[in-house]
Amino acid sequence: MKGKAKTKEQLMDKLVKLRQQITELQKSEIKHQQVEETLRENEEKYRILVEMATDCIHIETVEGCILECNTAGAKMFGYTKEEMIGLFITDLVPEEFAKKIPKVVTEKEATQGIFVPRISKKKDGTIFPTEIATKIVNIGGKPRLIVYVRDITRCKKAEKKLRKARKMLASLFNSSPEATLYHDKEGRIININYRFTELFGYSPEEMIGRKIDKGMIYPADKIKEGKILTQKAFNGFSEYETIRRKKDGTLIPVIISTAPVIINEKAQGTIALYKDITERKRAEEALKKSQQEFASLFESSPEALVYLDENSDIINVNPRFTKLFGYTLEEVKGRNINDGMIHPSDKLEEGVELDKVALSKGFFNYESIRRKKDGSLFPVSMSGSNIIINGQRKGIIGNYIDITERKKLEEKLKSLAHYDALTRCYSRGYGLNLFEQQVKTANRKKTPILLLYLDIDNFKHINDTFGHEEGDRVLKEAVKIFKLTLREVDIICRLGGDEFLLIFPDSFLNDAPLIRKRLSKNLEKLNQKLAKPYKIDFSIGLSYYNPSNPLSIEELIRIADENMYKEKKKKKEGK
Repeated sequence: MKGKAKTKEQLMDKLVKLRQQITELQKSEIKHQQVEETLRENEEKYRILVEMATDCIHIETVEGCILECNTAGAKMFGYTKEEMIGLFITDLVPEEFAKKIPKVVTEKEATQGIFVPRISKKKDGTIFPTEIATKIVNIGGKPRLIVYVRDITRCKKAEKKLRKARKMLASLFNSSPEATLYHDKEGRIININYRFTELFGYSPEEMIGRKIDKGMIYPADKIKEGKILTQKAFNGFSEYETIRRKKDGTLIPVIISTAPVIINEKAQGTIALYKDITERKRAEEALKKSQQEFASLFESSPEALVYLDENSDIINVNPRFTKLFGYTLEEVKGRNINDGMIHPSDKLEEGVELDKVALSKGFFNYESIRRKKDGSLFPVSMSGSNIIINGQRKGIIGNYIDITERKKLEEKLKSLAHYDALTRCYSRGYGLNLFEQQVKTANRKKTPILLLYLDIDNFKHINDTFGHEEGDRVLKEAVKIFKLTLREVDIICRLGGDEFLLIFPDSFLNDAPLIRKRLSKNLEKLNQKLAKPYKIDFSIGLSYYNPSNPLSIEELIRIADENMYKEKKKKKEGK
């Protein structure tokens, strides 16, 4: 009996151990399934991310055979995804470049994730510029080449447009009547104009490449000031008086006007205008010494001067004041300077306050608008200082400088950044910035935006057949049509070449047929009026921003662009 009990006990032990082993196997199987499930999820996430990419991503063998490709990549090259699979990388580049591609890509030939330029070829043979990055990885125990391709066609167009803008800026820069200097954001001098050389005595070869704050035109006690002012210049337009030094060591007082140069919505440098105010300073010093010297300098001053008593009544004006404002001394003597004679109606209070500043603080410098005798308004730089005789305030000397030309230059510099030089509609960068603001407004107000992507049909033919001047006239006429058709709130933006973006805030898709109809009607009238051997016509693509289902600006433009090319293709097929 004892033997049977022992055997039974042994069997029970074995059974327990067997059950434990079964449990461990079951746990191992569950863990294995979880790992496989995680791997499948990660692989699916990877494929989704690759498919969502807007640029081309494909996987090749190291011999260059394409194994996988995302939809964006296939579309970039004009293929379907199925057509891309099995192609070789040499099929995607011009023949002369294909010869340079190695038969087998090694770690040495791979770019290791760094983008390098390459010329690529689409299915239809179109050549276009790209950047590629490659890296060899191990997938399933085999070496595979991951390739990332960017289409930089629009980037190249933007670079061409920027070069043109810089050329125009250079022309304005060199023709400025003021001594002008351009330095980058580190303070390194990029260029000076002829007037600067004339004022300070330095040639461009002596200045370009050197730092503005290294003492060339700075007295020793102004170097620190120069560094501070150089940094402030990036915050917007400013004007200040200081002392600068010529090449021969002569110190001169100057007014320096600075404004940041904005390129691609970023401050890339500073334009500084220098005006020699030596004569004005001499006049101010002479006024303090004696009444007789004051009268002589007052009359001979090259700037418009007015002498006021402590109540702001006019005692005297100089010939330059008469020439600038049109009033003789006989017409204004005894009148209050702030009675509206030289002030627009909305500037009367300003004049009174400035006189108070001059009397209380001794000096002011200010820019505003004033009016001539004939009623015309013009911008002025004004300064005022009180007259002290025998320790008593006896009045104010007011100084007026016509800054019309300087303001025009500032507006031209601003226009380069905001407007297309040829058509005067918004530039690409500024137009897209306005579009971004409209999207924010649409999200806040829950209103839609309609987007039209247009280009001019057969524009290349017009350019090639009738010349670029004729092509430019066509672009200008196109913008006139847009402005005639659109509302004031609508945005016209030239993307480049003959392509335009029309943005319609608070507009729906069903507004598009009416807009097209108005465009067509105005185009028909224009073509009849011009009576050219060619016809101006547009291909138009639509997209629509809905705040309840928002898309990015890039996606909206892409959709409109695609729809425009579909319309263009239908037109060609219908011929």
